[in-house]
This record gives sequence, structure tokens and C-alpha cells, in this order.
Amino acid sequence: SLAELMLIEKECLTALTEVAKLLSESRRKGAERIEAEVSETLRFLDMPKVRFAVSVTPKGDFAESGADDVDFLIATNSGETMKSLSSSASGGELSRVMLAIKCSVAGADDTETLIFDEVDTGVSGKTSRKIGIKLKDASTSAQIFAVTHSAQIASLAHHHLLVKKEDVTGRMETHLEVLDYDGRVNETARILGGINVSESQRLAAIDMINEGKNY
Repeated sequence: SLAELMLIEKECLTALTEVAKLLSESRRKGAERIEAEVSETLRFLDMPKVRFAVSVTPKGDFAESGADDVDFLIATNSGETMKSLSSSASGGELSRVMLAIKCSVAGADDTETLIFDEVDTGVSGKTSRKIGIKLKDASTSAQIFAVTHSAQIASLAHHHLLVKKEDVTGRMETHLEVLDYDGRVNETARILGGINVSESQRLAAIDMINEGKNY
């Protein structure tokens, strides 16, 4: 009986090794595609010097996910060595890289909702607009929530929700309001203008919202 079981074990190990080999090959091919697409998207998002790679290395053992260790590597500036994305990217950079990865694998995973919290942190208005365009692209395969203080991003949304805190009888309460078109114009203009909103800022907000429908 032991000899029979050892034979079965050997046959199973052979089959497992073959399946793991096929999975590894598939991962390496996918890694090449993702590397190219993510790098292209990051350049579009004004990270021209970034280098992005997917590391697929054998780990010498088997697990439910196969026989590989997979890691995303990144160098955000020229002359830097590639490091694991989880330990080297800043918050804003990480958000943009995650957005680029999502755009690359759109439709290939089962993620239904993605939340990007201030993905526009530390970037210019032009870059914010580009981020908004990619967020809108990603919304074709998943529901996207973007928490933002950027008019360039907010004006591209399908729906605009205003979150605000108010003092109600000595207690702070958070309120959520779904804005109609006029509300969107007013809020986008407020983000652009700050305390006092001018008519020119309202017109700029209208232009941004209307132009955003083209994407």
C-alpha cells in the first residue's frame, strides 16, 4: 500500500510541476504586457522617468498560487535602483501606479469597486486632468469612487457627491449631497476659486464639465 501511495504521489507531483510550469510561463508573458502598458500609462500621467517591472521568480515550493513569487518593482527617478512597489513609492505615486495597473488589467479581474483617496495629491492641474481621464477609463470595468479636491478630476465624473461637515446643535455631523448639474457647476467653481467665486470661474467650471463629456 505504501509503494502504491508513493507512486500516486510521484504522479501527482509530476502533474503539479507541469501545471506550475505552464502558469509560470503565462505569468512571464503577462508580465511583459503589463510592464509595457503600465509604463506607457505612467508616462501619460506625467511620470516620464519611471521604470516599472514585474518580477516572477521561482520560490522552490508549491502553493495554491503556483511556484512563483511575484512582485511589482519600480524606480520613480533616473539613477535609482528598482525596489518593491510596496516599500518605495509615495502615497501619490502609489495611487497613480495602482490606477495604471487597473487600466492594464481592466476586465481581467473581478474587482467591482475601487476607491482612490486623493490620487491627485502633489500633482499639477494638467496631471490631475490626465488622472481624471484614466479614472474615467477605469470606470468602464469597475465602479470608481474618487475622493478629490481637484476640479480637474471632479468635473470628469459621471456623478458628483459633495461631502461636508456641519455643526448641528453643538455636534459635528457629516452630510452627503448628490449634486445636480447646477450644483456641480457651483462646486467645481468653488474648488477653482476658493472663498469668493467669480462669474469667470463659473464659466470655466461649465467648460470643464462639458469638455469632460468628450472622454
